[in-house]
Amino acid sequence: MLLIFQFLINDPRTEKFINEKIDQNYSVEVGYESKIRNIMQALHSLAAIDRERAVKLDDLARIVGLRVDEVRSIVDRLKVLGYVNTINDSVHLTSTAIIKLSSIYC
Repeated sequence: MLLIFQFLINDPRTEKFINEKIDQNYSVEVGYESKIRNIMQALHSLAAIDRERAVKLDDLARIVGLRVDEVRSIVDRLKVLGYVNTINDSVHLTSTAIIKLSSIYC
């Protein structure tokens, strides 16, 4: 699955598609819990498990299809809950989040 994400992220067609949709103000109202889950799953799929593999908030926002300020707000909430750490403008999962996500998938 990680390879699929890496392929999609590095594919210029994907970036063009996402940017077009954002430019068209294309959005589907998604619940807050779904947004949290999408961010957590994206970080897990991208193997953002330590500071060397942390993902920039701008990139994460593009991947999950949310505005940067929305992602920043959700990341702040996840940080308070102990699920993510932030370094400058990047984010990665904590061991608590990895265990939580692993218990969901396994």
